[in-house]
Amino acid sequence: MRADFWDAYCGTGNTELIDYARSLKSRVGLAILSNSAAGAREEEERRYGFSKIFDPICYSHEQGVNKPDPQAYLAALRRLDADPADVLFIDDHQVSIDGAAAVGIRGILHRDNATTIAAIERFLARD
Repeated sequence: MRADFWDAYCGTGNTELIDYARSLKSRVGLAILSNSAAGAREEEERRYGFSKIFDPICYSHEQGVNKPDPQAYLAALRRLDADPADVLFIDDHQVSIDGAAAVGIRGILHRDNATTIAAIERFLARD
């Protein structure tokens, strides 16, 4: 039953985006802000090795606040030591994009890998 829970919770890893994120590590800071359940850090690390790619990893069950609450984004910004204008937030729920925008973070709604990767590249090329 526990394995079934984590299989449903974690889903299938998007290997194309995970590999793309790995390729960005030398170019930019990468973080995760996730609404989560206790045990998510350990299970996702076991499955995907996120700590080798992302720092910080901000899980809601550890921070005590969920997206889209502005405090979730502000806590992540503090841990990133970043200004909102320097952050691009990606999520597959519009309400979370709206939460990021409320604190000045630009967001994009993930619909497919190609569109998301192109948006990231545009954001990185803006300087």
